[in-house]
Amino acid sequence: RNAANEHHGGDSTPCRRVDMHVDFNQIGWGSWIVFPKKYNAYRCEGSCPNPLGDDLHPTNHAYMQSLLKYYHPIRVPAACCAPTKMSPLSMLYYENGELILRHHEDMLVEECGCL
Repeated sequence: RNAANEHHGGDSTPCRRVDMHVDFNQIGWGSWIVFPKKYNAYRCEGSCPNPLGDDLHPTNHAYMQSLLKYYHPIRVPAACCAPTKMSPLSMLYYENGELILRHHEDMLVEECGCL
């Protein structure tokens, strides 16, 4: 463990990307979505140490917040582990009786960081 993790609280895992499988049948969309029926959207989980390092792709605001959290732990919450880079998903589905292929932005998490 490093000092930042000690100060943050210890055993929580650092901010990272993890699997989040979406099955359109399970959310009631299976009847109109033709393809894909399932996909891995991913999600972000874990803690953000104080202060933040560059490896977690912090915004300038998150970096300032992490410094404030480090020096004054009760004044502000820790930065949040969240998507920092997203990508689109191409989907084939029915809309008003027509079969449509469309690229939907921000459907897959590519990278996580602290915001």
